[in-house]
Amino acid sequence: MFLTCDDLKLAYGVDMEIGRFYVDRKVPVDNIYWKKRHLYIPPVPGFYFMPIFSDLVFRSGIEKTAILSENFIGLAEKILDSAGRLEQKDISWEEHISECIKLAELKLVNKDFLEDLKFYFSGKKENASVPLGTPYPSLNRADAYLFALCAIPFDQEKKVKLVDSWYALMTYFLILDDLVDVKDDFKNNEENALIDAGLSAQGAAIITEMINRSYVQMEKVNPVMANRIDHKRHSLDVEAIIRSFLKGQ
Repeated sequence: MFLTCDDLKLAYGVDMEIGRFYVDRKVPVDNIYWKKRHLYIPPVPGFYFMPIFSDLVFRSGIEKTAILSENFIGLAEKILDSAGRLEQKDISWEEHISECIKLAELKLVNKDFLEDLKFYFSGKKENASVPLGTPYPSLNRADAYLFALCAIPFDQEKKVKLVDSWYALMTYFLILDDLVDVKDDFKNNEENALIDAGLSAQGAAIITEMINRSYVQMEKVNPVMANRIDHKRHSLDVEAIIRSFLKGQ
């Protein structure tokens, strides 16, 4: 399946120019994240989150020229290459974050946000000027992508909008991923939000509330994406998924 800019617009509310930019972009050479991929934006969340998030950045008040600049996109691609090597276990999490800091410093426009991220990833998030992270490590596993925002100028007000939009989007996507992977993650002792929240009715309620909060925040920014979350949250029975998983153990 091939995603077009029209698909991104109709299904996720992505601005047409932003969508076209991503759909038409060539796969970066020698980038592990795109290994064996022939499309820049294949129809899987691990790729189409990029134009959706760039659209959220635009909706948060950032100039489109900054969002579509090589400074931002090139940095994002290098961060994802590092993430790909982390996934392959070629590097450790600490090495991944160290690489991302060095990459961000090379394209640095927003020193304040880089300092926020340094605090966050060093375990001192209380010193950051904006709330970063969720209670569950599984839902923070993509947060290194935020280093790409260091290549974009914005003030404190926009910073809050950007971070809130990021967590609204990625909490939703990563919870859906964890719902699918709960069996394998449990078996392999991998991080999973359902396991972290507790494989119980109480844990299901926590996860459901997190999806609800994603919906409320997304509705403020992107009504089309919010509608997708709204549809999913009304058709999703987290407690039933947990019961089914436990029954199979």
